[in-house]
Amino acid sequence: MAHGVPHMSPMTVESLLAEPVLRGRLLGGKAGLRRTVSWCLPLAELPRGPGSGHRPSGAAGDDLAGIAVYAAAAQLVAAPDPRLLLAGFAQRGAAAVLARARAATEPDLAPLMRAADSAGLPLVRLAPEADYHAIGRLVAVKAIADSAHVLEYSVRVHRTLGEVFASGSGLPALARSMATLSGGAVLITDQHGELLARAERDRAASDEEWRGLAHAVHRRAAEGATAEPEPRGSGRHHVAARDLAVDAPWGERLHVVRAPVSVAGEPYGTVAVVEPALPPDAHDLAQHRVIVEQGAPLVASEILRQRSVTEAEERSRDDFVDTLVHGRFTDPHALQARSRHHRFDMESRHAVFVVPVPSADAARAQALQRSVAAARGKGFTMAALMGQLIVVVAEFAAEADAPSDARAERDALRRFGRQLHRLVADRTGGAAQVAHGRVAQGAAGVAASFREARTALELSRRVRVPEVCGYDELRVFAAVEEAAASPQGRAFAREVLEPLRRADGQTGNLEEVVLAYIAESGNLNAAARRLRLHRNTMLYKLERASRALQMDVRSSETQFTVWLAHRIQTLDDSLRALRAELSPPA
Repeated sequence: MAHGVPHMSPMTVESLLAEPVLRGRLLGGKAGLRRTVSWCLPLAELPRGPGSGHRPSGAAGDDLAGIAVYAAAAQLVAAPDPRLLLAGFAQRGAAAVLARARAATEPDLAPLMRAADSAGLPLVRLAPEADYHAIGRLVAVKAIADSAHVLEYSVRVHRTLGEVFASGSGLPALARSMATLSGGAVLITDQHGELLARAERDRAASDEEWRGLAHAVHRRAAEGATAEPEPRGSGRHHVAARDLAVDAPWGERLHVVRAPVSVAGEPYGTVAVVEPALPPDAHDLAQHRVIVEQGAPLVASEILRQRSVTEAEERSRDDFVDTLVHGRFTDPHALQARSRHHRFDMESRHAVFVVPVPSADAARAQALQRSVAAARGKGFTMAALMGQLIVVVAEFAAEADAPSDARAERDALRRFGRQLHRLVADRTGGAAQVAHGRVAQGAAGVAASFREARTALELSRRVRVPEVCGYDELRVFAAVEEAAASPQGRAFAREVLEPLRRADGQTGNLEEVVLAYIAESGNLNAAARRLRLHRNTMLYKLERASRALQMDVRSSETQFTVWLAHRIQTLDDSLRALRAELSPPA
């Protein structure tokens, strides 16, 4: 059968032997009855192997794939080594050997029969009247009829599915059409095994069970296991459909016919038919292979179309979020129009969360972004990928006719922040930091919340904070933000800390020593343990710090002064790193 034509019910040696002229004439090689027959050639016209007209046993090749070898029985018996001859035919993929006996005498065929059994190659004894023309015509007619039948069915399936695809009804409609054609359930998954669409006729399983079955099919396909390996010499160089035996989540063993969905060699997913009966009927099974093979290209085109639409929508949303959080809308009408398009309620209250993502390929980062956007069960949520940050805008609206509760809002912020932290940590396999701003109203409130979230994230890189940190939890920094933004505040911090930094020399960081001493509430021994210093070394460094400051560091007033200067300096460093990003372009 021609390469590229779907095989619904390929003609095998077994089906050929059902013809009256061949019925009951098998002499040996019963193990090869499932070999596919596509043509018949006389021995004299076979492609010749090196030197002897056949290849030695063990030689690889399939130049006789699907060929029934027609020869005189006497010629076969007269071969120097009949066993080597038939083994060579089998290695080259021949389907069977048809040995025609003469009317007058018949040679001893016992050696050929033993050779056929050893090679697993069917040996058929032909009657004297079964000449080559009659047998060749019989094989050709059956093969052509089989091809025409398969091609007709393939065209019918393709036309049916093509009409559904052209209507633009999407993957669910394609799945329903394939389920109607096959009489079984149909699953369409992406390249990761996530269920995109399904259609079932009789089975009442839950959504979770169908998703579990989709993942099971994906795992079995990845293992490369097939329920029925292709027989050698079948002539099928490439068949997209594969049979899988899969254990369903509801405890049933299922037979699945599966075909990969790809575009230009890139995997896009899978289309699979779950057989309605086990074991499946051979004819139905062959039809279902045609269905998934014809459906896979159409499913690939639909996934590609949907992916293009999704990517365009994501680019538009990312641009909207970027403009929104940076407060770069200069036209209120444009803001209102784009807010309506993205379903952003300008009158509602929102908070912004930022999550750094490790450097990864764009596909994985986008997959993580989509997971984050879908993490919240209710309430408006938008997520955008901005560089190596996932920015999430989440609505925290009060119930109807209920006043806004600040404590309830803070609790909701923490819950959603912890949910984001778990999701990102699980997907990236490492530590994650989530920072968020306070809840505020409207587009201007989103920009303010983003600024707070970015400030909190920048501070998390300089001071110790929880894995989920809100701007309102950094109350001290929030209180001194105005001082950090003023020339007087920055000058104060510089004048207090600069003497400690100048006096460091070769003896270590005096600023760090004083801050550790302050953090331990003036406990000398505890501060020395924190810095892993000897007590006397710690005492010496504190005395040098007092001389540099010209103030006694044991004094509570001096300690507060250094503490405040350090907070102002830390916040100023964080704000300086954000000014270029957070300020709108001139």
